[in-house]
Amino acid sequence: MIVESYDDLIVLSGALRSNFWHTVHTAISLALRRSPEGVVIDCSGITECNAAGADTFRDIQGFIERQNARVIVAAVPENVMLVLRQVEEVRSQLPIASSVEEARTSLYRLSDADEHDGKAKKKRPTKAISTRYLVCLLQSSSDGYALKLACEHAEMNHAALTLLAPVLVPRDLPLQSPLPDEEQAAVSSLEKAETVCEERDIVSEKVMERGRDIATMILDAVTETGVSQVFLPLPGSTDGFDVDSKLVKSVLGKVSLPLHFVRDQV
Repeated sequence: MIVESYDDLIVLSGALRSNFWHTVHTAISLALRRSPEGVVIDCSGITECNAAGADTFRDIQGFIERQNARVIVAAVPENVMLVLRQVEEVRSQLPIASSVEEARTSLYRLSDADEHDGKAKKKRPTKAISTRYLVCLLQSSSDGYALKLACEHAEMNHAALTLLAPVLVPRDLPLQSPLPDEEQAAVSSLEKAETVCEERDIVSEKVMERGRDIATMILDAVTETGVSQVFLPLPGSTDGFDVDSKLVKSVLGKVSLPLHFVRDQV
């Protein structure tokens, strides 16, 4: 087994017939220092893998959980996947992308959107701003109404906005699993909201969070950003009433800040 490391990429090649975790661990640790956003492990060059070799991936998964590290395994050959599927922890919890490109896109989705934005947006100073509100964007028809209300409050109180786009990860997938469509939708909603804030001269920051439920992601964002109020959109259709009720109860049970639940006009 050969282990190579380049910037944010670790390449495994050859036969994996024993546990190479110690070597891979060193490579991951060094790569994370170079690339704090995350690391991709390219497995396309692995020619074979037995049960002992599969322990390498079990240890990779354990490291991800212990360190909350952003590490994605990519391009695993089918013959290797057949072996990994026999290891329960690996089969159900290891984040795996179909290609290195897909893994990198997932790692850098939000930062790439900022860097390659043709508008060449400039960040405004935030030192004078002591008040901040959170706007949760759920890609629903009510997002615009929630953002509009939050902007009005921000203008009246000279506040900044934290724009949160949660990416819900199904419970049968590892938390770090790439979700290209959902991630792109989240980035698009953040960019649109940021444009609205710029037009109204409101300072804002974008956050894309991955998690199992909306309420927990809101609580995490509240804790990390120090916001004082939360604006949460709800679907405009009455068909979503049951879902709304569960979401409202869940958020009320976890977040003690002032909450604004905003519904689309129907």
